[in-house]
Amino acid sequence: MSTDALLSTKPIAPRDRLIFALDVPTLAEARAWVARLGEAVTFYKLGLEFCMGGDYFALLAELRAAGKKVFADLKFYDVPATVRGAVANLARHGAECCTLHGVSSIYREAVQVRGGMKLFAVTVLTSMDESDLAELGWRGGPVEELVALRARAAVAAGIDGLICSAQEAARLRRELGPAPLLITPGIRAASERGGDDQKRTMTLAEAFRAGADHIVVGRPIRQAADPRAAAAAMQAEIAGLFA
Repeated sequence: MSTDALLSTKPIAPRDRLIFALDVPTLAEARAWVARLGEAVTFYKLGLEFCMGGDYFALLAELRAAGKKVFADLKFYDVPATVRGAVANLARHGAECCTLHGVSSIYREAVQVRGGMKLFAVTVLTSMDESDLAELGWRGGPVEELVALRARAAVAAGIDGLICSAQEAARLRRELGPAPLLITPGIRAASERGGDDQKRTMTLAEAFRAGADHIVVGRPIRQAADPRAAAAAMQAEIAGLFA
């Protein structure tokens, strides 16, 4: 099968396929990044670091008022009833999607209260490799075997999509078909692989050709000499892929 055959055909605006990781500690820094990136970014990931700063829902509301979308990357993981309550509360704030860890019993509770918010199950963190999984007790083979196992269970429980490395996206797309949404972090330029905590990385084009619907990008934009220009260049590359 041609790699281009795995390109997503979902009706997603090309500019919404790029998600910027707004991993900063304060509201002032977050606002500065949103202003710096301007119209080059339409979709933001708000994670745990910013959540602990105390202004999570204030910024979420500001972004929505500005016409932006928010990916709440909070990785809820607790007993099913607690996750259900957390998802129900978050859904009221207008996040486009959020992340969960867990098993089928957790997912089945969460999907009942998601409202219009999409739920994404984390398969295996992209910072983890076989040695990390061995420490956790996984003896079932390579990372992609655990990713596939967890992905199948999540989709069967009604989850909308999956967080996975681009290295596993092609397999998941072939096994699960076109319906599940796939978000892939760990995007790097070919010259930037290695040297940080992401161990399973791919380039932007490789990720989309592997079947990703969205990519999450942090360092390649944040560390660029001109972050807005870097984001705009990525948007142009995405537009070309999906033309």
